[in-house]
Amino acid sequence: MPATTQRTYRALPGVSDEVYEQAVSFLDRQAADLMRGEVTLAMLQGGASNVNLVVESGGDRYALRLCDADAARWGVDRAAAITAQNQAAQLGLAPRVLAFELPQGDYLAEFIPGFQLTPELLREERYLAMVAGAWRRLNVNSTTSRTFSPFDDARTFIDCADADDAPRPERLDEMLAALLRIESLFVNRDLPQGFCHSDSVPQNYLVDGEVIRLVDFDYAGYGWTAFELGSLCCQAELDDWQTTTLLETYDPDADEGQRARVELMRFVAGIREATWALMAEPYLGYKTKPLDGWTYEGHAQRNIRQAAQVIDSGAFDDYLRLARQLRPGARC
Repeated sequence: MPATTQRTYRALPGVSDEVYEQAVSFLDRQAADLMRGEVTLAMLQGGASNVNLVVESGGDRYALRLCDADAARWGVDRAAAITAQNQAAQLGLAPRVLAFELPQGDYLAEFIPGFQLTPELLREERYLAMVAGAWRRLNVNSTTSRTFSPFDDARTFIDCADADDAPRPERLDEMLAALLRIESLFVNRDLPQGFCHSDSVPQNYLVDGEVIRLVDFDYAGYGWTAFELGSLCCQAELDDWQTTTLLETYDPDADEGQRARVELMRFVAGIREATWALMAEPYLGYKTKPLDGWTYEGHAQRNIRQAAQVIDSGAFDDYLRLARQLRPGARC
C-alpha cells in the first residue's frame, strides 16, 4: 500500500475555530491529494455569503471558499457558480476550480497572485480597457450554468429585507417603480445577451500581469450584456467620459441606444446592490470580514446615490425611448 502523506494544519491569526474546522474537514475530504506537510490557512478580505481563505501547502497556494448554507437568500445557485467559473477558466479568464462539494458549494481553486482593482484604479483608462477586453472575450460566449436576471435578484433581496424589518432608504419605492419600467423594456425585446459575470464590484477583478482574471462567479450566467457594463459604471462611479471610454472600448461602433441601455442598467445595478446590502447587513454583519473601510450601510447609500443620478438626470424617459433602438451587431 502507498504511504499516506503526512500533513498538519495551522491557522493564522484571524481564522476562527469554526472556520478552521470547516476548512480542514473540506480539505481532508475533497483535496487531500493536494495537501502535504504543514498546511497554513489565512483569511482573505472580502466575501459576503462566503468566507475566503488562502491555503498554502508544500510551497503551493490555493484559494478556498466556504459558502453560507442559505444560497436561496442570496439568489445563488452554487452548482451553477462552479460551472460558470470553470467555463470562464477554459477561456483563460478565471482560476480553475480544483475540488468542490455540493450542495454546500465550498470549493478550492487556483490562487491568482495578482492585485485587486479598486474604484480609483478602475477609473483609469488602462484598466477600463483591460476590463472591457475581458468582457468581450467572455460575453461573446454562451454558458450552461444558468440564466441571470438582476430584476429577480432585486425582488429576492427586498423581500428578505422586508421580512427582517430592515428600514427602506428614502425614495426606494419610487425607484422600484422605475425598475419595473426598465424590466419591461428588457424582457420584451431581443436585446444582446451572453455569458456574463454579473458582479462588477472592483475587488472581483484581479490584475495578473497584463491580464484581468475574474473571481466570485456566484451571479454569473447567461444575461444582458448591458448589465455587465452598467454594473461597473455604478460600482466604480464612472463619470460621463469614463463611461463613454468603457463602452467604446467594448464596442467601437457603440451608438446612443447602447449608451441608453448601459445607463438604465447602471440604475438597475444600483438598486440591486442597495437592496442586497439591506438584506445582508442583519444576517452577515458579524460573520464576514469586509474590505477596510467598507460597510453595508455605506454600500447601500452609495448605490442609491448612483441610481438617483440616473432618474434625476432628466434623461430617464429618453433612455427608455433610445434603448429600444437596436443596431445589428450591437454588443450590448
